Amino acid sequence: MNILLKISILILLISSFANAHSKKKSLDTHIHGVSTLNIVQEKNTLLFEFEMPGNDIVGFEYEAKEQNDIEKVENAINILSDYKNLIIPSGSAECKIKSYSANVINEGKHSEFISSYKFNCNKISKLKIVYIKYFNSFENGKKLNIKIIGEKKKAVYVIEKSKKLINVKNHF
Repeated sequence: MNILLKISILILLISSFANAHSKKKSLDTHIHGVSTLNIVQEKNTLLFEFEMPGNDIVGFEYEAKEQNDIEKVENAINILSDYKNLIIPSGSAECKIKSYSANVINEGKHSEFISSYKFNCNKISKLKIVYIKYFNSFENGKKLNIKIIGEKKKAVYVIEKSKKLINVKNHF
């Protein structure tokens, strides 16, 4: 499966979630403290994508209109714009950042932050550990649901705030 197909599948899943989320507009469909990290591999390329409730990132979920709230959102986007504030692939894989994006999506009374980081890795099969910095940057986060689609292994993990790394040995 090529990277464009994998990315399309992830976008479809995210869109489905966003559509369901905006139609229901219920806190029952939204769990504060729980974010998602999707990791997708295609050959030597890795894509890391975070989906995070607004409350976990800035402390509220409405669209920022007051200057103080706007500054919190701008600060969050600045933090999200540097992958080192969320994840760091171990050096053995020789991964270099190629592109990134960080956005906030407001839907009704809820907001989500989405950030993605695309890496090219010279020795992707040597990637053993991904350091998780997300919890250091956003203290309201309590859990991180991680979905990995690697060429060698697919996996789902849930990590708590106290966990600082994930073992990805033999995934790529």
